[in-house]
Amino acid sequence: MKQFKNIVISLLIITGTVVFLIEIILSGEKPKSEFSNYSEAKASGLMGRGWIPTFIPRSAAEIREQHDLDSNWVKMSFNYDVGDLEKTRAECVSEKYFKGGVEFDCEYFSNKVSIKLYSNGEAELHSLPITEINKGN
Repeated sequence: MKQFKNIVISLLIITGTVVFLIEIILSGEKPKSEFSNYSEAKASGLMGRGWIPTFIPRSAAEIREQHDLDSNWVKMSFNYDVGDLEKTRAECVSEKYFKGGVEFDCEYFSNKVSIKLYSNGEAELHSLPITEINKGN
């Protein structure tokens, strides 16, 4: 009976270890970054690699970004000066107003980007590869 108990405990430990390692590997596919401001984000090189669009407001601060290396989606949130819309407006293809803000649709590095700029100075951004969007049609 003691030998059976030891085998069960060993299997549980091995299973737990495997699950833990898989979780570590999968979380590595979705790196997260945080930046104090636009300049810091630009200096990181993530803009040049397409993870952070250059058309976010220059006043962007407290930038939190996460992207997926396999599917190329990006999620971001940040704060901005509500008067700082011109760069985003100039670079994007459409603009829709909604209660509490404005949403811009843009293209960047073959991704469709949706950026919502709220009138309270908060913002969120989501992007997907255009090829993924076209699969749904």
